[in-house]
Amino acid sequence: MKVLHLSYHLSCKADLEYVFDELGHEHEFLTFSQPDGQHYNMTHDRANYYWRKYKDYFHKFDCIVTSDTAPLSRIFLQNNWKKKLIIWVCNRFDYSHQPCVDFPDEGYYKLIRDIKNRPNVEIVGYTPFENHYAKTIRNLPIGSQVIKPTGCLPDTYVPPPPTNLPRKDETFLVGPYHNDNVMLNLKEILQNKGIRVHNGRYEGPLDLAEFKGVVHIPYAWSNFAVFEGFKFAVPFFLPSLTFLENLRQGKAFFWSPPYRRDALELSEWYLPAHKDLFIYFDSWEDLQFRIQAFGPSEARAHKNKLLKFASQHATNTLKSWKNLLVP
Repeated sequence: MKVLHLSYHLSCKADLEYVFDELGHEHEFLTFSQPDGQHYNMTHDRANYYWRKYKDYFHKFDCIVTSDTAPLSRIFLQNNWKKKLIIWVCNRFDYSHQPCVDFPDEGYYKLIRDIKNRPNVEIVGYTPFENHYAKTIRNLPIGSQVIKPTGCLPDTYVPPPPTNLPRKDETFLVGPYHNDNVMLNLKEILQNKGIRVHNGRYEGPLDLAEFKGVVHIPYAWSNFAVFEGFKFAVPFFLPSLTFLENLRQGKAFFWSPPYRRDALELSEWYLPAHKDLFIYFDSWEDLQFRIQAFGPSEARAHKNKLLKFASQHATNTLKSWKNLLVP
């Protein structure tokens, strides 16, 4: 088929480019942007504007896939698109860019409710929480289909220059994210435990794989970095659910809304099926002990476990996309 992918997210772009290439589909990519972020808020009028502007281009394709934020699908749902439409929900199906007063509106929710009556439309979560959120929190079931990121890179991927750092393979990365830096100073905590740390951004998954591992306080139900970590055998050290709950008390904790303590086991970081793929710690002393015990043989065994999982995961995920993309 000839597929058009609409998204705002470069990791979505790369992941689906890999999928389309592997499955032999011709594909193109399109994104929109406005300086104030209002392109995320797909009102009735904005959807019609994009439809009028691009409808001749859209009709060149056999299938449209929207990802990152599901409201992109409104362009097609609202204008009675008859060809195949796949909505890959990566950030709550009714995500809006705040502040916003006119989206999501009842017209949008009505379109999502009507998907069950449109045989040409498929709506799929990229993590189980997306489906749970729609059904349990918004009382708007979207079905149970879930297709997760592969974590793979397309052949066109050109890695940026890696982080230039001495003894990188002995160093743990602390990323630039809110919980690692604003909620608490994770770099300082680790350094005080004698753990060698680099704090900052990394230059893609190949760069990340050159570190000894990552210490991270999760902030979202899923990230593409989870699956890139599996694919490129990156050890992640995470607080256990109990310790995470202790850490967040009284602090400026962030979680991709909404935070639901009773649903955290739907997060990729805490999914029971992933319990052997991450290294969980119950205290800072426990983290220090686990890192000290993470010698070459332990690291090799853990990386092999990640690689085995990632290979089977990519195979299964391609099968799921293949079934969804049938003409």
